[in-house]
Formats: sequence, structure tokens, C-alpha cells
Amino acid sequence: RLEIHYDETRNAWYASIPVEVGVEEAKTGRRSKFIVHGERKVIQVESPKGSKVASIDLGINNLASVVVSDGTWLLYKGIRTKEDYFYLQRLISRIQSLRDTLKDKLLDDAIDELNREVRRLHGKLARRLLHLYRNLASHLLKTLHELGVSTIYLGYPFNIAQERGNKFTVNMWSYRKLMEAIELKAQEYGIKVFIVIEYNTSKYCAYHNVEVKRQPRGVVHCPKGHKLHSDLNGALNIMKKATGKTPTVIKKPLSFIVEHNRVAPTKRGVTPKTPEHPHP
Repeated sequence: RLEIHYDETRNAWYASIPVEVGVEEAKTGRRSKFIVHGERKVIQVESPKGSKVASIDLGINNLASVVVSDGTWLLYKGIRTKEDYFYLQRLISRIQSLRDTLKDKLLDDAIDELNREVRRLHGKLARRLLHLYRNLASHLLKTLHELGVSTIYLGYPFNIAQERGNKFTVNMWSYRKLMEAIELKAQEYGIKVFIVIEYNTSKYCAYHNVEVKRQPRGVVHCPKGHKLHSDLNGALNIMKKATGKTPTVIKKPLSFIVEHNRVAPTKRGVTPKTPEHPHP
């Protein structure tokens, strides 16, 4: 049957027809290869190629810092995420300010229209962020699958969950959606995902378990005499908490920018500096 509904926020009508996915028998008379029974969000289409593990540290400047047990290091930059967030938040703030300033002079219909515009922009922001997260998850899981990863340890941002941060970082909706996108995509490849609390993962050296000093440009200095990229240190600590092990050699990072239409490698010359190899 045809179902029609009206979205007041977008001021648009939508029509949909529920369909059954998969048939028992194709038109040729052969049994269908792909049949879906019951309701589900995702279908496994691949199996892991190996038994490696990966750990993921979520962040703002770098949406995800990923370390694989073979020493591979992946960085996904959050440039577009921050651009979308701050641009649309500025528009929302301007409309809210205009509404509050003129609320005694505006008709109710005009105030309702401004409120609808605020809701529309909030919805647009949510959709744009979700689109970026899904692009990241798709590229990341395809890469991890090719690398032979079968298990992921995904960091849960403990401090942000406790509302310790600024207006942007305490927006846990973003982190929940990003984590969900990664978990759902992992299911398609048969990769297991376990959540690891990120408590103190950025405070201590992953190799020596001593408190580090955070320096400018995202570098942490260990009292033992070496330095690491802070997001790399976080991902290593997540792996250490989950498995008790860390890679002894870290490869040169593969750095990407998450766009709305693709995930692209960063240009040569702007790849984050490879950390000096520590000696445990």
C-alpha cells in the first residue's frame, strides 16, 4: 500500500511503499540466493579475511584515529564536520536572536515561521553530520576488512559523556551516531565490535604507563624520552586496555579527509608527522 505523510519541518510531502526484500523463488524458477527473513538494519555480506584487531579513538579534529595490530595507523580528519557544525549553528543563533529581539513586535505566524526555520536547520545539521559519519564508516570498514581485521575495540568518550567539554564536544548525539555507523557497517563484514571506555587513555603513555605532557599540535611527551601523536596514544591505550598488547612498530599514518561525496587522502606534505618509535 502507498503511505503518504507530511514533514512540517521540511514543508514537504513524502510517499513510500513497503516492499518485501528477497523472494523464495526467482522468475526463472530457481531459488533466490539472497533472502531476508524478519526485520533487520544490516545484512552480513562478507566474512573477515584475517584475525587482526583494531582500536579506534574518536575525536574532534580527527574524527577517528585507528590502529591495527600490525602497526597500520589510519587518521580521518573532521574538517568538514566542524565546518558544517559551526556554519549552521551560526545561522541558528542568528535566527533565534532575531526572534527573541522582535518577539513583542512580530505576529504569531512570523514567530512560528522562525521556529520552523530553526528546526529545519537543526535537521539539516543532523543529516549532514550523519552523512559524513556514514562515509567515514564505509571507507574505514572496507579498509579494515582488506587489512584482515576481525575485531574492533571502539573507544567510548568517557569525559564527553560526563559533559566535560565545550558546546561542541558535549554534543553526544554526534558520538553516538558515529559509533552506531561504525558498528552497523562492521556487521556487514562480520567484524565484531566491542566498546572500551576511554577513561585516562589520553593521560598516560601507552608504552610506559606514565603520565604524559600534552604539547601544542597534538603531541604528547613521555618522561621516558619519546613523543607520540595524542590521538595515536589514545588508540594504542584502547588496544592495550582491551588486549593487553600494543604494536611495537607504528607505520607511517594514512591520513584522510571525510567529504560529503567521498573520503579522500590528504595532500602530500600535510600528512601528520609520524611519531618517533618508542622503546618500551
